[in-house]
Amino acid sequence: MNRHERLEEEIKDLKEKLDRCFEKRLLTEDPVQEVNLEKLENKLEEKIKVKERELDQLSDSPVSKNRNALNLDEGLCEIDFDAAKEIIHGVVDTLTANEGGSALLLMEQCFDLEGRLLLNRLRDILTSTSPGKQIPKEYVVEFSPFITANKMSFLESLGKYFDLSFKDITDPESEKTLDQMTQEILSSIAPSLSSGATILIPLKNWKSLDQVYQADFLDWFVNKFWTSLRQTVLEAMKEYSPRVVFVIMVDAEMTTACQAIDCFYNEQPLNSQKVLKLPLTRWSQADIRSWLGSYSSKLKEKSKRNRLVENIFNGKDEELPIKIRVALETAHAQAIF
Repeated sequence: MNRHERLEEEIKDLKEKLDRCFEKRLLTEDPVQEVNLEKLENKLEEKIKVKERELDQLSDSPVSKNRNALNLDEGLCEIDFDAAKEIIHGVVDTLTANEGGSALLLMEQCFDLEGRLLLNRLRDILTSTSPGKQIPKEYVVEFSPFITANKMSFLESLGKYFDLSFKDITDPESEKTLDQMTQEILSSIAPSLSSGATILIPLKNWKSLDQVYQADFLDWFVNKFWTSLRQTVLEAMKEYSPRVVFVIMVDAEMTTACQAIDCFYNEQPLNSQKVLKLPLTRWSQADIRSWLGSYSSKLKEKSKRNRLVENIFNGKDEELPIKIRVALETAHAQAIF
């Protein structure tokens, strides 16, 4: 599924949410709920406008009109990531064979090594392997640099997708409070699991967690929240085939204290109780030459392709993906390929 089709699906989903919200507001007699629903409608309408603007820009772009291949951002997902994609396919194959299940994945050094592109690839793989090629329901949880990042803010961020509010909580970090919030969220997710949905949950901006606190958060997340979510998925699997994939995205590397926690593994078979690391690597000249040859009709001649690649790598055999991506985007904007 390309970006154009994905935007169309996202707009459709947002409009359906808006309709449900409007119907709920008409039926409620609670003035507070009515105000909250109206605010939600405004947010959904704004999101729809943003997505529609993106769709308009994509439809009017030269890339869309003159190229039958995927747009550049989607095309970049095809560069390397071979080892990570092999692991992802193995995970998805296991979930398919088991008629559902859950997987907890980790990407480290996401900023420099372009974990964002691998996340896009993961989303495409989940879409292509779902019944009817349905796009996964996606709940992006992102710590804000302006709010203290902790267990409470994590649950609040996820709870917003289900219109859950935890403002009246007086003891936010107590075990009882966190368990209660977790159960409310899982109760809200359960209907989707009971329809056999595929759910993708990326956790971003890990660096907002205080380094001293990261190990405590990770231990709670894996042994409390994730364990509870796994059990909810297993319960739904008695009758349906839901898939839940959670991705922890770390811009740098996990701290030594985090790595000391016994919750990681690197090889198949899938162990849904632990965190599976997806390898991200530097890009090589060979990777980019191969990709340009398949992506661009302007660089079929090896001499032109080699000149561009040598210029981008500036004498190095390998380079950080973020630097290569920026250089490729610049060259693409200049219509070099």
